[in-house]
Amino acid sequence: MRIFLLPIFILISGCGVLERPTGYSGNPSIDGGYTIETCDESEFEDKWWAFETDNAAANTFVPSYQDYCTYVSPDMVFFWNLEEQYGYYNYDFDWECENENTMKIVDRASGDVSRVKIYGLLPNGCYSVKVSYDGLSAKGDICPCEYNGP
Repeated sequence: MRIFLLPIFILISGCGVLERPTGYSGNPSIDGGYTIETCDESEFEDKWWAFETDNAAANTFVPSYQDYCTYVSPDMVFFWNLEEQYGYYNYDFDWECENENTMKIVDRASGDVSRVKIYGLLPNGCYSVKVSYDGLSAKGDICPCEYNGP
């Protein structure tokens, strides 16, 4: 499977943002050891997604990620810049559920590995997540977005 949020992988670590009480972050092991599965590949593929965060460092150092709406499919990922009206395909990303709540994303061209911990689905249709790459992380939401191109 493929990555859908390339620009966010250089994010600076979270600045004290509290985890949201959704899905996996509810700590089901305390309530009897059951597992809440929040990573479901079919929920993400063949749809358009955008990453949103209140992380001040991420918004300062990587502002361009906010402009992208990304189409994710098993064979490729299409990054579309909503502001500048251009896009590009990438066929070098594999993405799959590593476990019940974490999506593992591998860039075959560079060997980079990123992980998206999925806390759960929010009432607005977004997923509460923490994106980690190279020891850095940012909490935010992956939300549906609308392609505005030709």
